[in-house]
Amino acid sequence: MKKNDNKSAVYIFNMVVQFFFETFVAMVLGYFLGKWLDKLLFEEKVILTYIFIVIGIFAGLRNLVIRALNYDKGEDDEEEGHN
Repeated sequence: MKKNDNKSAVYIFNMVVQFFFETFVAMVLGYFLGKWLDKLLFEEKVILTYIFIVIGIFAGLRNLVIRALNYDKGEDDEEEGHN
């Protein structure tokens, strides 16, 4: 294996770990925000909880796709900055 191949494998592993971490955090934040808003707006329903959890999942997927596209173009996350 070449040195560049090791760097690519580490970068891809880093992307996968970041995806799971970001998605988990976004889902947990969405859960608690949804629960809080459901208590304020609805008595017995959990509509906003489900909506915010799904939004958290899509936010994690969006970040993964952006990182993968930047990696494919040869750009690093630190060079471009965050969108």
